Amino acid sequence: MKSTVSFLKAVSLAAAAATAIPADGCGPYAPIIPTPEFFALDEPQQTAALREREENLQLWQAQTSADIPLSDIEEAVYGDTRGEFRHKVYGDDSPSGNRFYTWLRNTDDYETECFLSVAKDLEERRRAMTSPWYYPQTRGYESETGDFDELIRECRDYRGERFKDRYALQTSRALFAARRYAECIAFTDSAFSSVADGNLMKRMALRYAAGCLRRLGRAERSDSLFAMTGDIWSVCDTAPAEYMARLNPCAPQLTDYIRGHAADTAFMLRMVPLAERLLNDRRVVNKGDWHFLLAYVRNEYCGDAARARREALRAAGQSFSSDELRDLARAYRMKFDAAAGHAGKLLADLRWMERKARALCPDATEWIRRCRNIVYAHWTPRLWRSGDYSTAILLCAYADNLAPSIERQTIWEHYYDGGGWSGSVLGSVTVDEMRRSETYPNTVDYGCLSFQLAGSLTHRQLAAAYARISADGSALYAFLRRKARTDRDYYYELIGTLALREEDYRQAVNYLSKVSEHYVRTMNLDKGGYLSREVFNPDSPHRPGSAPRAKLDFARRMLAYRRTMTAAGAGADERGLARLMYAIGRRNSFEDCWALTQYWRGWVGVFEPSLQYWYDSFAPTNYAFLYYYDPETDSAATEALYRSEVRAALDMLATDEARAKAHYILGNLKTVVRRYPGTTTADFVRTSCDRWKAWI
Repeated sequence: MKSTVSFLKAVSLAAAAATAIPADGCGPYAPIIPTPEFFALDEPQQTAALREREENLQLWQAQTSADIPLSDIEEAVYGDTRGEFRHKVYGDDSPSGNRFYTWLRNTDDYETECFLSVAKDLEERRRAMTSPWYYPQTRGYESETGDFDELIRECRDYRGERFKDRYALQTSRALFAARRYAECIAFTDSAFSSVADGNLMKRMALRYAAGCLRRLGRAERSDSLFAMTGDIWSVCDTAPAEYMARLNPCAPQLTDYIRGHAADTAFMLRMVPLAERLLNDRRVVNKGDWHFLLAYVRNEYCGDAARARREALRAAGQSFSSDELRDLARAYRMKFDAAAGHAGKLLADLRWMERKARALCPDATEWIRRCRNIVYAHWTPRLWRSGDYSTAILLCAYADNLAPSIERQTIWEHYYDGGGWSGSVLGSVTVDEMRRSETYPNTVDYGCLSFQLAGSLTHRQLAAAYARISADGSALYAFLRRKARTDRDYYYELIGTLALREEDYRQAVNYLSKVSEHYVRTMNLDKGGYLSREVFNPDSPHRPGSAPRAKLDFARRMLAYRRTMTAAGAGADERGLARLMYAIGRRNSFEDCWALTQYWRGWVGVFEPSLQYWYDSFAPTNYAFLYYYDPETDSAATEALYRSEVRAALDMLATDEARAKAHYILGNLKTVVRRYPGTTTADFVRTSCDRWKAWI
């Protein structure tokens, strides 16, 4: 029968704790530095097609009504089939909420209705012919070309001016589909000879003519037409970018093509002389594109940050081929400002970037990632090295919380069912609800980089940083505080914990006593039972329920032990036993009861897994200051100090009674009975179990 007495086995504490409590707390987890693209483009050809589509929609808006949303025009022009279009225009049903159809029915714009019917008919015939299931309807039915004569004739018979270029484009498309290549070339050259080169219909028609030329073996003129229309992806020249730059240097597709090859180092280095040449070309108006390209290549592939920053600054005052590229160039310039510590434009830049990260913006997620990249990869290490901890923490917290606070999060409960890890949904809450809840886990404020930063300071440094975070009246701080936690409970709980880590128990009591109990109950450390172990006797059963004041109670007891062990009026036994309890408390507060001094303990290391282009030395170089209690080296040091202090405490004891009590505390029951048999402690051991000799 095992003894009912609770005792401490100093050597086996870690194993006991590991079986009782999971190995991870409420964070912080590995800080993730997003790696969004600032220049590269994944699908440049698709982007060019979308740009062309947007241009066409805007042209339709100009040719109908500026009050019609582009989305309604897109549904009618690109989305609906010919049958759906005709039903919505001519059907007996009342029109849908689409304002394009409403406009057509109310204005009886027969010209627009006829054109779209013809264009959709042609598109459906072309799609049917290119289908692998296509077969001619009858023997001799225009062989393999389909019957496009009627459509070609209808398009050529148009005599109006409003859609003249649109009907000409449809004629070119129909001739191409009918494989009447020579006729398509001749018609396109004639029909668009007097139309400006910038006309969208002309550019699209010339691509069909270029395709005909390619099929007829006239590659040279085919390439020149593809270049003129911006279709660099169809150019067969061995160096398409250089070819395009000679014939059509202002085409936005040229920049898109290069962005699509941004991962090719050799290709990008080859673009440097091309960009420099285009910057001196009077025909080029979008010089911002090329300054941006030079900034990107010189920074990413040449490692010349100084020259790259100069190019980024030059780009800011130039025109770009697209608003998207202008925005990316500005964001990329922010990386250089951060690396150099130039904060003059920081507030304006953050305000601008926050507008782009609003919930209703289509690319909001990527802009949040770009902001975090700039802050985490550049600003934070720079500010930390300069000792500006308050700005580093506040700016980092701003980036951590840039996502809209109304965003709901699905909370999962994870458990081990014997065969593996399973889970179930606990609920869906907002960030603010999660913060206030005593039920849901809070991974928002503790699983973020700003919390790791704050937890990597001394308690005095963090107290000073918090004082500035709370009181600084600058416009920048006021802006950042909107997205950051600045409440006293959040900071005082952490400052008190840092004081525990530093063994400054007086200050730990000072700060922890000012933290509300409700706040402590919202922390994962409390919800998960991480603070329920008795630090001076971890082998005892856990306290019933939670222990929201565990840190404060521990600080007070350690402060009392320290006073006793150093008190001049105390006896040797009293001081020695106090020193022993102090050594046990200190050791366990870093090991078995690690939640007293830490917020995270597990197997995921800092900056793991490695992310995309972050080189191996990034974390050791830039974030070596992050607090991390190493389970090997730090634990070994803790154990060594513990054993040294235990020996010193035992040496201080003057009586057998005190020595017996000390060994009892350490779990050395055999030593108690054999060495100090006449003590009250030995009597207690002998009478606490009917077969004590079998287990000591």
